[in-house]
Amino acid sequence: MVLYDDSIKKKIKKHEIPKTIIQQFHNAFISLELTEDFSLFDIKRIKGNFERKYYRLRKGTYRAIFYLDDKNIIVIYIGHRKDVYKLWL
Repeated sequence: MVLYDDSIKKKIKKHEIPKTIIQQFHNAFISLELTEDFSLFDIKRIKGNFERKYYRLRKGTYRAIFYLDDKNIIVIYIGHRKDVYKLWL
């Protein structure tokens, strides 16, 4: 199951993220959930001293940060690359 953080839902309602980008990310996460194959997409593990293994998925100039919890994909951030890299790297 793909779960989205509340902050992402608010950004979608406020139209801060284009609908096409949201749809591309959602389709990628559904495919990832079904195949469990990270090599299908541009996914890299985020380096750092975190308790969980965080990953980023790239779609154009937007990035999604997510982690895996059992069989669930938890998406915690979607934003433009300039904002994501300021927060996560």
